[in-house]
Amino acid sequence: MNIGVVVDNELNNDKRVLREIDILREAGNNIFVLCFGFDKKIYNSLVGIEITRIRISRSVKNALFFFINFLPFYDWLWTLKIKKFIIENNIDAIHAHDLYMSKCSYRGIRKSGKKVKMVLDLHENFAFAVTTYNWTKGFLRSAITRPREWQIKEIEYLAYPDKIVVLSEDFRDVLTSRYPDLKPENFCILPNVPDLNQMNSFVPEKDKIPFRKKAPILFYFGVVGERRGIFDALSAFGNVVNEGYNIEFMIIGPVDKKDHKRFNEIISSDTLRDRIIYIPWIDLSELPSYLEISDICIAPFLKNPQHESGIANKIFDYMLGRKPLIVSDCGPQRKLMEKYNCGIVFHNEAELAEAIIKLIGDGELRKKMGENGYRAVIDEFNTEIIKENLLSLYNN
Repeated sequence: MNIGVVVDNELNNDKRVLREIDILREAGNNIFVLCFGFDKKIYNSLVGIEITRIRISRSVKNALFFFINFLPFYDWLWTLKIKKFIIENNIDAIHAHDLYMSKCSYRGIRKSGKKVKMVLDLHENFAFAVTTYNWTKGFLRSAITRPREWQIKEIEYLAYPDKIVVLSEDFRDVLTSRYPDLKPENFCILPNVPDLNQMNSFVPEKDKIPFRKKAPILFYFGVVGERRGIFDALSAFGNVVNEGYNIEFMIIGPVDKKDHKRFNEIISSDTLRDRIIYIPWIDLSELPSYLEISDICIAPFLKNPQHESGIANKIFDYMLGRKPLIVSDCGPQRKLMEKYNCGIVFHNEAELAEAIIKLIGDGELRKKMGENGYRAVIDEFNTEIIKENLLSLYNN
């Protein structure tokens, strides 16, 4: 089968899309990709994948998307490109990534005049998530971007595909409950699980860590911002430090633009400046090295419809690293902790601080939870186990 993957980014750093492409290609499908190529940037080719890039400047792309609900040039551009992409590559199925690519994919298929199956892959609860993005906030920005309009458009866009991919059963159930015309059997559950072959190829190298460990380490990996609960975590961590516990907090990831000042002020405070290790970015291949020196991993996401839609990659990465977790009370990750006894769930800052103190003082519990999480990933939550969910969309 000739499968056309449509994604509105550069592709090369999109872990989820690349993982799905590998699964589909290894099953014998021919994979064609339609994505952006920004400015005159040169991209590495991918073995066995035919990539068509829409050459555009990043600023123009961002502007077009910014106005998508005001002037639909972004939709029109993609509709024409998808039509051409289908015809030139004799595409049998389109695998479009994220809600806003649904309508243009459907229209591109219609305009091509070909019978093409359409699968829509939802990376997030976009209709809610877009209301939290900084570029949609403020009176003028909100008036132009109309982020809440996506909550009205959602049912229209979900009606176009033949099949829908979601991160969790929870999100599927939310959508089928909200829109009874959507049938549960038309959904595929595909969580952000790790590729064990890739992760096992990364060998921990503690000698390359750019600092010396001085105390037990609490570890956060990912985008740093208020919406990710990092400030609640820092506050709870500060309370633990003030109670006299010897612990460090290692944070790795880029900081949301609007949160830069607040974050820097907090980690530079008298209480925390000697207890925080901040690293803006590492390559994924380095993650096992940092996990090896860590003692507790944390996912403090704020409880909202976006974070209720699935389990973040980092959760499974933490578990694969044999580390106990501390997570906020978001449904999917709470259920994971409770089922596999691999971490502690907190509901507020006080409980978060208590969880840190409990795990600091109980090495056996840390080891037990870490092993439980590791076994869950090896036995159930990895690409080899869940890939049949994706393949079934095209085999049936």
